Amino acid sequence: MNSSQVLPEVISSSSSSSGETTTDSGVEEECHNQIIYERMISVGGFREGEINGKPFHIFNFLSETGTPTSSSEAAIDSGDDDFPPSQPLFVCPYTRNMRWHNPKNPYGSDFLPVDVFPCQNFFNKRSGSVDNHRCKLPLVPLFWCNNQECMPIYKEFSCFQCQSSEPSAGYYLCVTCGEKFHKECIETPLEIKHPSYPFLSLKLYNYPYPTARGSCFRCQKRILTQECYYCPTNELMMHPSCAMKPIPIVIDHPKRHLHPLTFFPRQNTLACDVCGLVKEHFPTYVCARCVFVVHQDCIYHPYVIKISRHHHRVSFTYSPPSKKLSCGVCRRKVDSSYGAYSCNKCDDYFVHTKCALRKDVWDGKELEGIPEEPEIVVEPFERIGDGVILHFSHDHRLKLEISGAYDEEKLCQACSLPIYEGSYYYCMDQCDFILHEACADAPRKKQHAIFAHPLTLNAGNTEWFGDLGYFCCSACGRRSTGFAYEDPKHPWGYFQLDLRCALVSEPFQYEGHEHPLFLALTPEEEKSALCQICQEEGDNYSGQWNLLTCIECNYIICFKCATLPYKARYKYDNHFLIFRKKEEGTDNHGWCDVCESKIVYSRKGGFYSCDDYCSTTVHVDCLLGKDPYMKPGQFKFTQRDVLIQIFHNKTMSRPLCHGTEYRCQDKVVFKEKNMTFCSFSCIYEYDSHCRLYSL
Repeated sequence: MNSSQVLPEVISSSSSSSGETTTDSGVEEECHNQIIYERMISVGGFREGEINGKPFHIFNFLSETGTPTSSSEAAIDSGDDDFPPSQPLFVCPYTRNMRWHNPKNPYGSDFLPVDVFPCQNFFNKRSGSVDNHRCKLPLVPLFWCNNQECMPIYKEFSCFQCQSSEPSAGYYLCVTCGEKFHKECIETPLEIKHPSYPFLSLKLYNYPYPTARGSCFRCQKRILTQECYYCPTNELMMHPSCAMKPIPIVIDHPKRHLHPLTFFPRQNTLACDVCGLVKEHFPTYVCARCVFVVHQDCIYHPYVIKISRHHHRVSFTYSPPSKKLSCGVCRRKVDSSYGAYSCNKCDDYFVHTKCALRKDVWDGKELEGIPEEPEIVVEPFERIGDGVILHFSHDHRLKLEISGAYDEEKLCQACSLPIYEGSYYYCMDQCDFILHEACADAPRKKQHAIFAHPLTLNAGNTEWFGDLGYFCCSACGRRSTGFAYEDPKHPWGYFQLDLRCALVSEPFQYEGHEHPLFLALTPEEEKSALCQICQEEGDNYSGQWNLLTCIECNYIICFKCATLPYKARYKYDNHFLIFRKKEEGTDNHGWCDVCESKIVYSRKGGFYSCDDYCSTTVHVDCLLGKDPYMKPGQFKFTQRDVLIQIFHNKTMSRPLCHGTEYRCQDKVVFKEKNMTFCSFSCIYEYDSHCRLYSL
């Protein structure tokens, strides 16, 4: 049975066997005594019905006497039985989440059916109270948002049970704790027979680590709640809200197909004619007349879209040409037997349907019928004269200069790296403002391959979750005080790119590899792939670190390593140092000239060396610093509401770090009042110690 579902039975006070009458002081007790909560049927199934005149499989609680006996009929009840005549009352499902109190699952490490929980959250007949439950009154419906006219604002609603804002057939409120719930989340039966699998039953399970689970076979989204329907035999999982949604029996969508499409349950071998995939557990529809197969979500795929990997719009086609084609996103073969997206302006540019509609590739906008507007290019500077410009990021004029003697304190304001070679712009008013020529040419607006929305160049007002004056690059994870390409409206928080990562495009010519590199890995492949330089996985805590791969030899490198300067300078060497992989190190490379530790065995990720002339060898961190893109200046650290200043580390004696209690050897130091730190990690380490000792 479902421990959160109860049916009401009203009992008159005059029929009480005790013959007692209700007093004013016992109003609340009378209220509880008048409502008796009984157990509800624990199995849910589907029956055929109509919604707005169209046939659907509609969720229904199955009665014990009316449950069909055959396996195939158990999932779809096409009889004329009505829904239960009395409106059920529900209590707050808080106790269903109390997994840690369950003696059958003491460590919270396994799936556990909800019905074995010791907590009961239905009202006690005798006491009129709820045992082991913090909320004493039944849930009440929210009529203001159950109204169809209010549906556009459903995103203002958040269900406490499933932690989502998805639309629902109804909404409820607990007047005791103030939490709101989807109708489906409080009505969930303990077992459900779904039309997609007529011969199986899915039971309601709890699991304490939702991120370790799979995806819902109905909506294909990750299950991030602790409660789901689960079949251990077939490893099927489904959101409770998805399990109870009506399923259209017939879909008539002439834009996708001329004939009506019929629901086809339990398909596991048919490839979709739109996306070319076989989704074993996804609702599928077929047209027997045309031998046409399509997934439910593919029926409504857009026809004309703009993707981040191409500068033109692409449109859907059912019949790509029968020749050798490769996808413009994943670089794998495009099968002409299935649909794909193509560019009408570029020959032989095709993209798999699944690749074109990825969240990091498509911005979610359907462009069919919308005229294509010419792109407006805003120049980053005004050319004043020969070699003289006025850049939008600076008030004074800048003049072009050819790099001469190396000065490690001459830093580009945009990328924060020193001027190693080539041309650069310097301020004619002598205010130490310098830009690489390539950085000065960076456009004001940019479409980058790893992000679906256009990015705008921010030249000095960067922010990172409240901290002012710096940001964290979403591609490589490094902190920077330079310029940032950003989209403040990004739904997952701030999306920002430093200039080094923003200049990466396909194909990317990495000097350390003989073949061009592409962003060809899917998000799922990036999670398990390793960078061959630093040996770190592709995704960080936010899942946004990206990898470049070679489609000829499977070479993989992350943005953090790919954007390191391939050639750099050391102040005590007159030659360029070349970046070397760790595997290229030998005993001949000896010791690091800065930290004096062994090059080969001390650190992973590579090193810099001057092999042709003087055998200078330096670790990457020792040459560039632990925070190579944090240039001198200041930023606001909101965790303690203080200003932190960054200085060149050029004193006669190395300062003592308050975080590690070692001497600072990096190129810059961070200072807060009378304290000094080597790097950002040292600041966080110091803060963690302070919080620990304050407990």
